[in-house]
Amino acid sequence: MDEENAGRGAAGSAAGDAQRRRRDLASVRSAISALREATGIPVTIGGVVGEGHTLVLSESLGMRTSAMKDLTVHYGAGVGGRVMATGKPVGVADYPRAGVITHEYDLPVLSEGLRSMAAIPVVVGKDVRAVLYAGVHSSVRFGEKVLNQMAVTARALEQEIAVNDALAARGASPMGPGAGEGRWDDVLSNERMRDTHARLRMLASRTEDPDVRAELERICAEMVSPPPEMPTARLSRRELDVLACVAQGKTNIETAADMGIGAETVKSYLRSVMRKLDAHTRFEAVNAARRMGVLP
Repeated sequence: MDEENAGRGAAGSAAGDAQRRRRDLASVRSAISALREATGIPVTIGGVVGEGHTLVLSESLGMRTSAMKDLTVHYGAGVGGRVMATGKPVGVADYPRAGVITHEYDLPVLSEGLRSMAAIPVVVGKDVRAVLYAGVHSSVRFGEKVLNQMAVTARALEQEIAVNDALAARGASPMGPGAGEGRWDDVLSNERMRDTHARLRMLASRTEDPDVRAELERICAEMVSPPPEMPTARLSRRELDVLACVAQGKTNIETAADMGIGAETVKSYLRSVMRKLDAHTRFEAVNAARRMGVLP
């Protein structure tokens, strides 16, 4: 009888752990979406810490490949492993040459093309329950606004997980934006729309038929929510083309190839955009353009 009761207890504990992981994952999905919206960073990743201090990177937005899908990160290894081990944020501006991390995961990370990464722990009680990442496919230093927003998002996620733990202990349903799957479906739908918007802008930039170009640009405009008020900054068609590529996480060289112009010309457009939008980084410019209602 004692063995039977022990078996039931172990099964109940395992079921409880599985439910907790599902709750945490739903909250992480919501958090990486919120982080991407707030910063304009092209890639956001999240994962829940499981048994043996292993982190599975199961949630992501903006990835170009599946190289890092469900990547298991071990305690102390790579960016996420160092975050788990120290309980502190970690950032690298040039991943292949970073000396502050180990390099067990170079193959999947570099296959995805990520060069700059920052990660932050989500700590509930004394445990690191999840890790949030921001990533870029080029070597950049993350600005203070991005790092601050990562901290704000992580703190909000900590609170949501703690509240859901307390509710689950009392047998109540979890609350918060990460509690359901509907929000994640909306996020994926928005991702597809943004990708389509950028492709249409590239088609419009290549066509020589003014009527076709006008029709494509009209469709693009209809895909964007109207701004709450008239924007003070007026962006040119080519500046919007550049921003649409940047919003997809493309580098200057990749943007130049898509638009059929030089990389220096892309830089010139970006400088003009940042000046008009009072933005200090390309990601702030993307975020400002979305707030204005000129990018989806």
